[in-house]
Amino acid sequence: MPTPEFSSNVAQLEASPTLALAARARKLKADGVDVVDLSAGEPQYPAPAYAARAGIRAVEEGKTGYPPTAGLPELRDAIARYLRETTASATVDPASVIVGAGVKQALFNCCYALFEPGHEVLVPAPYWPSYPAIVGLSGAEPVVIDTGWDTAFLPSVEDLEAARTPHTRGLMLNSPGNPTGAVIPGDLLRDILMWADRHGIWVLSDEIYRRLSYDGPAPSVFDVAERGERTVLLDGLSKAFCMPGFRIGYAVGPPDLVRKMSDLQGQTTSGAVGPSQYSAAAALGESGAREAFVADLVSKLARLRDLGLTAFNGIGAIEAKPPDGALYFYGRLADPAASSLAVAEQLLVEASVACMPGEPFGSPGYLRFNFAVEPEVLEEGMTRLADFFG
Repeated sequence: MPTPEFSSNVAQLEASPTLALAARARKLKADGVDVVDLSAGEPQYPAPAYAARAGIRAVEEGKTGYPPTAGLPELRDAIARYLRETTASATVDPASVIVGAGVKQALFNCCYALFEPGHEVLVPAPYWPSYPAIVGLSGAEPVVIDTGWDTAFLPSVEDLEAARTPHTRGLMLNSPGNPTGAVIPGDLLRDILMWADRHGIWVLSDEIYRRLSYDGPAPSVFDVAERGERTVLLDGLSKAFCMPGFRIGYAVGPPDLVRKMSDLQGQTTSGAVGPSQYSAAAALGESGAREAFVADLVSKLARLRDLGLTAFNGIGAIEAKPPDGALYFYGRLADPAASSLAVAEQLLVEASVACMPGEPFGSPGYLRFNFAVEPEVLEEGMTRLADFFG
């Protein structure tokens, strides 16, 4: 069979490395290998029962038709109310909300609607691998801004200004960050948003881990009164509500942009799955149950974070900073010449521990471990790590 001649749209596109490695770990487990899987970018816990029941009821009641392209009105209302209740913004309007099949789709729609060939989008590293890929699919050029261990993986306004050119159209933010767990402090976030506003730069703020913060609330762009009109908040149900398979994400931004994103979505997926939207509306709309679920999850994750950090303190060949948020330890290899890709491969083959190497995140020399697992799984994984590096 001849090799297809792919279009320039996808010729350079590669498979998501995070999904590929997680799939490999699942395959080994299915083949009977006793793998401790710390690679997945999701909490390994059930969804809220009250939210799951809402989706089941929707199916049983025959609510299985096409939902509105931008999302069910009750879900858009619930998202707007949720943001009014959990950020400093008291004026979030449902018309500024669009629901998509996960944050990836919302982010793709946003980039495709805003950027084009000739534009540049600033992407601080370490980054979620999909950021530069999605920017590239829009035709724009991702411009990587390196951050590092000594600066707590935070970009400065000076870093951003040094990379800005007349072609700079956008900036990706992710706080708490994947893979680092770094949280952008409120003062720095305000300075970044004011800088972007002065230069007419769109800020796309991925806040999927916002509620998973261990040293006080993680600031949102919606907590910043001085944010400009070119600010888009992206979030979803995958992390803080343990609903990754429901595939519900959303973007909140200027209504004109939301309408154009809805037009684009109408020509691609037509939107997110209906029963999942009913589940999401319940998850966000029942305030008491919602806050109890998130508080319980954060408490559980904080204990796991402490357990893992104690174990890391006894391993000399890799060190990890206490993550301020998210689900991950981002361990720095002590040997600067070591390939984290090779080390991750060795860990999987020799110690049956699955993790993510730093290369896909734009930071070789690091390994990412998901600690949102059961305590006994994390304990076994850390024991194997200590033996491997010992």
